[in-house]
Amino acid sequence: MEEKRLIRVEEQLKMVAEDVGEVKGALIDIAKSLKLLAVLEEKHNTVTDALKRAFTTIDKHTEKFEEIDKALPNLKLASSWIFAAILFTMGILGTAAIVTVLKGFLK
Repeated sequence: MEEKRLIRVEEQLKMVAEDVGEVKGALIDIAKSLKLLAVLEEKHNTVTDALKRAFTTIDKHTEKFEEIDKALPNLKLASSWIFAAILFTMGILGTAAIVTVLKGFLK
């Protein structure tokens, strides 16, 4: 009877030892996974920071584009005035040149 109890205790001890071995293996896997998770989290934080910087820059450029869009009609108007002034000046110079040439022929 004592021998049967001893055999049963030994079997239970073997089962506990196997369970402890499985737990150790699982803990090793968990440790590896945690290391990988830490690396991935650091990469994620780096990417998140980069995206924040990129969107901040995009917002600044958007503000500049909005300012340019607001100023564009005035710039178009000013350039049309300048173009008209250049054509007017060229017309006056052309007329003066023709008058000078005609005076030379009429004399």
